[in-house]
Amino acid sequence: MKRPIRRRMLLPLVAACLIAPGLLPAQNGGDARLIREIEDTLIAPCCWNQPISQHYSEVSEQMRQEVRAMVAAGKSKREILDHYVAIYGERILATPRARGINALAYLLPWAALVAGGGYLLVLLRKRRRAALAAPAAPPPPADPRYDGVIEKELEELDT
Repeated sequence: MKRPIRRRMLLPLVAACLIAPGLLPAQNGGDARLIREIEDTLIAPCCWNQPISQHYSEVSEQMRQEVRAMVAAGKSKREILDHYVAIYGERILATPRARGINALAYLLPWAALVAGGGYLLVLLRKRRRAALAAPAAPPPPADPRYDGVIEKELEELDT
């Protein structure tokens, strides 16, 4: 009889072990994700080519350590990015913020897509109306110069 009791206790215990990690706040996982996201957003200022997460230089390593320290201190992503923008300018960001002239980089592709779609719609409607409005053209009249030749050939076919 003790055996079924152990099995009954084992199943909820296993279920609790599987479910409990999902219920606990993922502070370390969230911090690691935030750190990685910030490192992917910042460009290495030594060559302005790669994000600091992929670049191997002293400056990039120092910036990665600073980012980790700032996240550990409880600073938000925006605060950290603003800190680096204040030091290096907007060029430090991998993607420009959608403010001022930089907003055009986000708006122009969509505006071009809408304008192109509108143009295509208007063009297709014009062509459709032109095709429906134009009556079928009657065949051109036969040239009177060839009437005699045609009649002669038709007679030859009948005989």
